Amino acid sequence: MAQNSGNVTVRLAGETRKKLDRIAADLDRSRNWLINEAIENYLEVYEWQEKKIRERLKKAEKKGKFRTAKQVSKVVDSFKL
Repeated sequence: MAQNSGNVTVRLAGETRKKLDRIAADLDRSRNWLINEAIENYLEVYEWQEKKIRERLKKAEKKGKFRTAKQVSKVVDSFKL
């Protein structure tokens, strides 16, 4: 665990806690380990998404190919049955 670790308190629904405990037991890990893994995985995905969004926005701004909401709606509507 990181040297700069600290405590965070979280309130969980009873069912969520039961699921955590079951999965932790299945993995032979502690609830704390599982929560840390889940948070790390979430943050990794979030950072990846954020990076991709920024890259795509930069690319779109460079090409200047934006569409209005009305134009997008028209295209979406054309696919409706």
